[in-house]
Amino acid sequence: MLTAAILTLASTTALGQGTFNYIRLGDLDGMGFVTGTDPCGAEPCWPFHSPFDLPPNCALDGSCSGGVLVNAVGLPINVDGLGVLSQGDFLPDLDCSDVLCDYPNYGTHYNSDEFDNREPIETNGLVYGTYTESSGASDINSQGSGWTDVAVSGTGDGWNNCFDAPSSGYVCGQGQPTFVFQFDVTGADPNQPVYINAVFGDYDVDSANDTVLIRLANGTTQQLSIATQNNGAGQDGMIQMATATVPFSAVFTSWPNSTQGYLEVEFQMPSEPFVAYDYVEIGVTPLVEEEGCCCYKDADGSWHYAVMTSDKCADVLGYYQGDGVDCGEEPPATGACCIWAAAGHWVCEDTSDCDCDFQGGIFYPNQTCIQTNCDPIVETGCCCYQDQSTGLWFQTQVTANKCESLGGIFAGNGVLCEGDISPIGACCLEEGTGYYCFETSECNCEYFNGQFFIGLDCTNPEVPCNTGQELGACCHFNRETGCPDCVETTMEDCMESGNFIYPEWQGAGTSCNDPNIDCCQPSGACCVGNTCLWTIKLTCTDAGGTWNSLATCNQVNCPSCPEDVNGDGTVNITDLLSIINAWGACH
Repeated sequence: MLTAAILTLASTTALGQGTFNYIRLGDLDGMGFVTGTDPCGAEPCWPFHSPFDLPPNCALDGSCSGGVLVNAVGLPINVDGLGVLSQGDFLPDLDCSDVLCDYPNYGTHYNSDEFDNREPIETNGLVYGTYTESSGASDINSQGSGWTDVAVSGTGDGWNNCFDAPSSGYVCGQGQPTFVFQFDVTGADPNQPVYINAVFGDYDVDSANDTVLIRLANGTTQQLSIATQNNGAGQDGMIQMATATVPFSAVFTSWPNSTQGYLEVEFQMPSEPFVAYDYVEIGVTPLVEEEGCCCYKDADGSWHYAVMTSDKCADVLGYYQGDGVDCGEEPPATGACCIWAAAGHWVCEDTSDCDCDFQGGIFYPNQTCIQTNCDPIVETGCCCYQDQSTGLWFQTQVTANKCESLGGIFAGNGVLCEGDISPIGACCLEEGTGYYCFETSECNCEYFNGQFFIGLDCTNPEVPCNTGQELGACCHFNRETGCPDCVETTMEDCMESGNFIYPEWQGAGTSCNDPNIDCCQPSGACCVGNTCLWTIKLTCTDAGGTWNSLATCNQVNCPSCPEDVNGDGTVNITDLLSIINAWGACH
């Protein structure tokens, strides 16, 4: 499962040369295995810098596969035998999925699939690394190449948990890989979107819920869909491509006054044991072209819906409804369409709703032009609406009815839009004797008669109704995954709201991306009375137990005599008083 978090911002200074094509963190080298056809020859060899302090029960020397890198079903990882490992090829099954090779305490078949093929230039001595490749862009302060060519277990699932992970400085429990792009360009087309492209390999891959999060400059976070290849069922370790789309203005927020862009991408794979990236880039060409619903007319004049790419839709002279948009079961509605002509009067055309919408007309379903009077003239105005797939607020010139169908805010007939995107910021609303602050679009704030502060959040001291509560990192146990997790929120929400299990506030101004913040809560032996439980310290404390750090139950001796009522290891007057206090019928 793939999700991702993106932070967008822009600044000034022009440094780039040429037309912007892409900026890439990491390089195209097949996860460091290159072609994967000549291990221990011209290409990397076993054990691929496996982080284990001790070898597993079976040697990591290629002997289990006859010296050939194979996938989980024993076939060569380079499917066609050509070029570097890429989409359609596989990550190697380094332990040959042999249960007899399981390493003690590390579960089954995850025990030695991890690898570290990073080159010194990719890490520069840092986990995050600063190595970039670009075309039409100049790097300023990008980082994240150290997350490429290495198998990462962001939650520790690869080793059951991070306490079981090897101590060789391997990447475990530090959250998901983060790629930060800070760059400058001199030439770019602001009328096209920007694509986040990635080539990644995923053991036990499942792309059913692949999403990416976009966080704007003011911290507002929205979720986008991400297009991945169809990896097929059971194709463990398959390398695939992924693409997510963001508006040009979300990366270059002050274009053309500023040509500098900033983009932070964080992929989330909480249920995967190990994930690896060959590279991640921002570019103007998608690696995976997304599909959506196309409304088109065939040679017989009948209208149809079909899922296809935008290019294919253009080939059939259709109207593309947007990436990821599903087609309904019913065919396109037909009816009368009133269109405002350049000659200054209304004309009527019998057509489909998608064709009418494309022409900016007013559609009357199940009617003909003979039945429809396009007078009086129906005016248009600016409509501000939130796109459900991106969470962004857009502005478009439509009729009041069309705006209502979009769930938008209609500014009134004749009101022109100022720009295509409504700015995001803090909105102050009067509530009772005080004020309430929330972050939204400018048009939505105006709809509620609020006072808008562009580009600011509710914690900013420049906002008169700011909440005064600064955000910070909150470590907790995720209710859905049962694993340690991190969220950025207020101290009150973290510790007092009851929204989080065993929360630990990391301090105001801290971030979940801070490498010094470790949300892993180690387990240990907990003696509760005469019983030993292996759990975390907070659970043990809540149960009134005695916790033994980093120990298992077979390494501690909990009180065994039933006379020791309070479990302190000694039978004395305290135990007698406990019995007297509990005198009576058992409940």
